[in-house]
Amino acid sequence: MSDIKDARDLGADDFIWDYFCRSPEESMTARVFAAEKAGFDAIGIYLGAWNQMKTNPAEIEIFDQALRDSGLGLANIETLRGWASPNGPSEQCLAMESSVWEIADRFKCRYVQVIGDYTGTLEQAAEGFASLCDRAAEHGLLVGLEPVPEMTNIENLSTASEIVERADRSNGGLCFDSWHLTRSTNEVSDILKIPDGKILATQWNDGPAEKVYEDYYTDTLGTRVPPGEGQFLLTEMLDAIRAVNCQAPIGLEVPSKDLWAAPIEQAAEASIKGMKRLMGLT
Repeated sequence: MSDIKDARDLGADDFIWDYFCRSPEESMTARVFAAEKAGFDAIGIYLGAWNQMKTNPAEIEIFDQALRDSGLGLANIETLRGWASPNGPSEQCLAMESSVWEIADRFKCRYVQVIGDYTGTLEQAAEGFASLCDRAAEHGLLVGLEPVPEMTNIENLSTASEIVERADRSNGGLCFDSWHLTRSTNEVSDILKIPDGKILATQWNDGPAEKVYEDYYTDTLGTRVPPGEGQFLLTEMLDAIRAVNCQAPIGLEVPSKDLWAAPIEQAAEASIKGMKRLMGLT
């Protein structure tokens, strides 16, 4: 039996198909084979999907075998909240962490994503982030803080970067998502202010310049399109990402009602083809 691919070996030339590119109803195993066919090197998982599979352990074994057969890695784990409290992580966060460590140890993952809210001061948030990074380091994981406007109080790259810099952990950094930058400040210069090497994950997508739905959650999961099919400043963002020495794999996160309804292989292919065109690879 072949070994599980160690996603910690992935670099800036590798492509990851992130979890929310498909509906939560889509099986993890189906995602593996669609990603393999489209040319991805790894996929991502959501904690809710893992917990669902744990109710039927046979599904985990099938997923495990699919990764071995395809040669893909399981790179990214989403999403932790409740880590940024002055009094320590919440009980819910610690319970979620135990699942993260379980996934990371079994599948050799590289990265866990975290989002706000934070409570207390930014310094206290940084202490919480540093503590989380220390726990994650025991499992070989990088930790990326993703700013999410409207839905959290860590709304932009500037605030997230300040927390990361204050925490000062070698395995702690940022997740860059082209959607959230566009919907927060839409200032590409925000990327250039990030210290070299501190973007640990990227999530690329495109979309309309203005909201389609007023509710941020509905809009962010419903109206994204593959890179090159929308109105985002993606070429400028890509130049900026390269300028700050980002060595992270190229993540695609393109949730939309249309792509969720499309055949899974078509959805996977559309995302990676759009990104490769943007990068001048096709």
